[in-house]
Amino acid sequence: MAACNSRSYLLATEVVTEIVLQKLETLLSHPVCVECLLMQTRTKDAKAKLAMIQGILPTQDGLTMERLGWLLHAMSDTEEFIDKFHLREARKRREALHMAARPFAELVSKYKLWRDLSTLVNKMEKLCGGKFLKEEPEGKRKNEPASSSSSARVPWQGKKLARLTNFWDRQAPTNFVCHTDKKKEIMERIKSKSLTMQGTSIWGSQGTGKTFLARWVYSQAKYMDYECCAWVHISGSMDERKFLLEILKQVSKLAMEMKDMEITDIKKMLQQRSAEAKGFLIVLDDMQLSDQPLVPELVMSIMFCLHVHIITTTQDNTIASFMNTFPAGPIKLENLGDGERQMMLAWKLHREFDGQSLSDEEKSILNMCPGSPLCISLLGGFLSNAGEHKRAALLKDSSMMTLSDVLQLSCNTLPVHLKPCFIYMALFPIVFPIPTRRLVRLWLAEGLLDSYCHDIERKRTRPPEDVGETFILELADRNVIDVVSWRADGSPKACQMLTSPYDMIRPIAISAGFIHIHAAIRNPTGKQQQLPAQLLERTDIRWLTEHTSIVTDSRSGSFPDLYGHVRSFLSFYVKRGILSKDISRFLGKTTSKTAYSLLRVIDLEGVHKPSLQGALHKLVLLRYLGLRATVLDSLPSAVADLHHLETLDIKHTNITSLPSSFWKARSLRHLHLNWFYINLNSILESCSNDVMALTKLQTLSGLVIGEVNENLIRDQMGSSTTLTTLKLFLRRSGGATSGAAGKAVADWISFRLTNLQSLTSGVTKKAELKKEAEPAEEAQPAKVAEPAKEAKHAKEATKEAEPTKEATGVAEPAKEAEGTKETREEAEPAKEDKKDDKPAKKAKPATSQIGPLPELSLAEEHHELLELYLLGQLNKPTWTQLLPVSLRVLTLSGTEVEADMMPQLGGLLRNLRTLRLLANSFRGRSLTFIKDGFPRLENLKLWKLPQLQEVIIESGAMPHLKELEFRHLDRMTNVTGSTIARNWRAYASHPKTMLFSANSRTE
Repeated sequence: MAACNSRSYLLATEVVTEIVLQKLETLLSHPVCVECLLMQTRTKDAKAKLAMIQGILPTQDGLTMERLGWLLHAMSDTEEFIDKFHLREARKRREALHMAARPFAELVSKYKLWRDLSTLVNKMEKLCGGKFLKEEPEGKRKNEPASSSSSARVPWQGKKLARLTNFWDRQAPTNFVCHTDKKKEIMERIKSKSLTMQGTSIWGSQGTGKTFLARWVYSQAKYMDYECCAWVHISGSMDERKFLLEILKQVSKLAMEMKDMEITDIKKMLQQRSAEAKGFLIVLDDMQLSDQPLVPELVMSIMFCLHVHIITTTQDNTIASFMNTFPAGPIKLENLGDGERQMMLAWKLHREFDGQSLSDEEKSILNMCPGSPLCISLLGGFLSNAGEHKRAALLKDSSMMTLSDVLQLSCNTLPVHLKPCFIYMALFPIVFPIPTRRLVRLWLAEGLLDSYCHDIERKRTRPPEDVGETFILELADRNVIDVVSWRADGSPKACQMLTSPYDMIRPIAISAGFIHIHAAIRNPTGKQQQLPAQLLERTDIRWLTEHTSIVTDSRSGSFPDLYGHVRSFLSFYVKRGILSKDISRFLGKTTSKTAYSLLRVIDLEGVHKPSLQGALHKLVLLRYLGLRATVLDSLPSAVADLHHLETLDIKHTNITSLPSSFWKARSLRHLHLNWFYINLNSILESCSNDVMALTKLQTLSGLVIGEVNENLIRDQMGSSTTLTTLKLFLRRSGGATSGAAGKAVADWISFRLTNLQSLTSGVTKKAELKKEAEPAEEAQPAKVAEPAKEAKHAKEATKEAEPTKEATGVAEPAKEAEGTKETREEAEPAKEDKKDDKPAKKAKPATSQIGPLPELSLAEEHHELLELYLLGQLNKPTWTQLLPVSLRVLTLSGTEVEADMMPQLGGLLRNLRTLRLLANSFRGRSLTFIKDGFPRLENLKLWKLPQLQEVIIESGAMPHLKELEFRHLDRMTNVTGSTIARNWRAYASHPKTMLFSANSRTE
């Protein structure tokens, strides 16, 4: 037990040392170090000492917890004085000190920093001098000294396309070789429909693959006529109301205010929705004996659905027997046999399903490991990244390992640059699907990525966002996190920490003061009670997360003494709570000079209308403000004074304007708006005197503009060449869009924004519609109050133009567990299916809301463009001029192309993975997919093409097609092609929707 605690403290010490190293690296870029050679030298000395200690730490097996605690405390003090220096600098700018007092204040601030750095260097010299640490000879070191500026430590460098290709080459779906007989058995059960409720239990010990098997079956449900699907990971804090509401959220769109419904209303809505559904599949993941009382309420709520199947995963045999209705009994998963174990490891390490490809050393290590799929997966992740010395050390021990040992091995041997990022993920609820967009920017705001963007000479070689995505790929390659959904371009969209590593890492992170999770548990009576806080006496909590309303704590309304040093605050309590009333009350005494000013992250995604007044002006170091899906009506003007702000996300809100001074931001990197109209000319004019405005901007999403001054956009926006993601619509009051404004925007995109990786571009006419345009994969929460009239054009150009929910291919269940609206909606069945039995209504032509697109030229310069969405009419497009060959995702809507473009596109877009032809994108009668065309295409979607009558798929076309989806093709009469001909009869009898999956066909 003591050794386990020592390893945990060693992990915590390595993490905090890495965090401090990165902050010292950032400090070197500050003017106080750049302009003062003595300060720069002292900072480099401190950084060198810490880097040496970081390299020595893994060799110090005999370190006591007392000594590790001393080092941990020293690192915390160092982090604090660096943060307080930045705080003083930010306050000077905010408070605009009198000119006479400013030199003295600056001198005092520099002196304090010099003093603290000198103290740190002295401490580290004593530490390395033999008091605590003993440095091994150079030739015997097990790890090289860490250098936060060394780019050689991080794999998969380079452009995004190269990273993805490399990842796919290395990543191996190891679990697919497991339990093949069980997969067939459970698929037969799911396919058998009955008028009575059916239940299948999957049970086994920890790590045997229960959740994986359920997830795989869940992904195939939409191909078996299950209209409603819900996945619930049952946790100890889930009472009856939260349980039923979680299911209801996944099968019905709920407005934010409906999440406060009483349980009787939830049951009523669930009964109504289930009565309308043609099939209902529910997965109850990780069910325990104490969760059994929830089942009767669920049964009563869905009893009117004709076809209901409940899959339960559990480690409890009693639960398994209780929930199973098939005579064959529950499906029991056990450890793998020797043959399967070797195949699984061989596939991970050598991409061969042959155990003979394993070396004798690898076989010996495998024999030391338990036979569960989780253990083999973690072991494969370790061995594929371990050097010879680590393998030899493992063999030298030669003792049998438990699952806990393998978990310790996997987590403790993570590279030091991954450990802080990995621990940060413990802030999210268990099995929470974390959007990679969100995670990478949180890491960035916490300063966990910056120092890995430079070479040894401190020259920036790549953006930190690329570093963050690389870290996610590396964690996935080591199998300590699970990628639960993928973008259409093949990059990870959402990930989550595996349950077993989560259970191991969270106590370490809490005991070391990295995180504090405010949560609740259910006592034996079924009532909620507050989880006792282990660290109420601590005052140095770094990262705080709210899973249950903090105001419900039995001691007081909040913990003002506990949170004084918090750098990140995340809330997952979406009901009305203290944050809805006044976030400043929660953040503490705003009259205090120091209270909560160290905050760098406030992430309130999904929280109901948090009240931000009186809070933002004190958060001078804030770098991340996440307000997505909060349905806020306005934003305090103080947001324009957040000089360090890098990410602002107000998507899915009712906010329709930003302070004009906000657009002068110099640090802003990612801006997500909610498709509202802005006067671009006035913004460009206000920024014309600031050459540094928006020069770091990489993401500009959800923007609608009108008339544009050609000279202004050429001169001012010409500096915004760093953009990698642009989602912009041009609103026209009528007529064509080939005028100066449209041409200026098109030229800006075509010839200036050559670093784009994702582009959404469209033209909407000014129309009296509540909803007009919304790009793919950007689903809106239902019944959210509409913004002002200026924004009305930007919601949905045609409702059929949204490929949400099905847009990213096979659904992954973890999205539904506790994810945001964005991640959950992808796995829901298509909403159009609800009306399949009703006569189709004649759709209003999309051309009534959209206009002609200005001419874009993307083929020659946009070599990094992976995803393109176009909404608007194309007049005889020149595809070789418009489309770059790098594209992986192409979505067309309202383009009204008349000639069959498939023969030309099939030969041009050799890297395309997803093709979507949506509402009125094609006006012809026939589409022909030629031989050898689209060699990498995996997903094809054809929606609402009113003139289409025939689809011809020649032999050899789309050889890797996995999913084909037809919707609302009312005139189509024939599909020719061996790939899907056998499915055409089913489509003809169900004329609105056809879903075809290679997986479901082969199984």
